[in-house]
Amino acid sequence: RPKRDFLKLFERDLKRASIKLPISMSNSSDPYPTMERDLRITRGALNLMKRYDFPVLVLTKSDLVMRDYDILSTMRSVVSITLTTLDEHLSKKLEPFAPSPYRRLKAVEFLKSKGLKVAVRIDPLIPTINDSEINIKNLVEELASLEIDQIIASVYKAKRDNFRRVIGVFKDKKEVLKKMYFEDGEVIRGIIYAPRRIRENILGMVRREAIKHGIPFSVCREGLDINTARTCDASHLL
Repeated sequence: RPKRDFLKLFERDLKRASIKLPISMSNSSDPYPTMERDLRITRGALNLMKRYDFPVLVLTKSDLVMRDYDILSTMRSVVSITLTTLDEHLSKKLEPFAPSPYRRLKAVEFLKSKGLKVAVRIDPLIPTINDSEINIKNLVEELASLEIDQIIASVYKAKRDNFRRVIGVFKDKKEVLKKMYFEDGEVIRGIIYAPRRIRENILGMVRREAIKHGIPFSVCREGLDINTARTCDASHLL
């Protein structure tokens, strides 16, 4: 739902800020839901950040971000687009309300053609669902052809609400994922991680493919010292 008087309150906060730290938009929800096409709240926020000289990290699954390239290209910005598989059928099950992988690839290609810094988030990689070697290899190879600036990867982290949704769609994976997370997993800050060896294996595959294609690679909050990029969230590209 749109926040009441958001742009007015946001401008007030930007005026009050004493340090111009990068603003991440958004970590808890997508800044380009369908309603943004008409409401243009995100576009208004970008204009305000540009006016007050704040750098921005845009995190989205939507190709609607292409609309705002004119603002993003004139300010310090990095766009991170989430893309977890090239398989259209699997993508519809994983992310039923997000644009297709093809549309997101076209968005990456478009933004790069406009000179923007673009990272791709392969996040989440869910064990037994989209973590196969062929899925990862094909995806990274496609991204390399678009000359992206960084790959950020993450393995699915379970909370009871999102776990119910996952097994509700992938019913045949219920028992193996339940054992992996709720019996063999490790709890970090209240979130259930897959066992370390499984995360090392999955993220290691992404890292090897990224290195093979010369793409800086990173993970955030995985507790693994495997990054080749300077920052885990691509903020150094600002």
